[in-house]
Amino acid sequence: MKIKLNKDVKANFRKGSAREAYYQRLCSFNGRTVEAFAKSCAEDVPSTPSKGKLKGKPEPVTGWVSWFVRNGYVELTD
Repeated sequence: MKIKLNKDVKANFRKGSAREAYYQRLCSFNGRTVEAFAKSCAEDVPSTPSKGKLKGKPEPVTGWVSWFVRNGYVELTD
């Protein structure tokens, strides 16, 4: 599956937030595969939680991709 950014949706995330970090990384993978994005995030994690069950651990990339798709920031194409 390839990542396609939706240019009609304005990304307005809190500066320094995990959403902003993952979205910026996702933007650099426009037109490339989700697998390449996931590999990049595994090698250099954009953000890790500071509290909760995943404190200090990377969050699943699939969750981030799903959130951006659900909220209209990204489409996945074949």
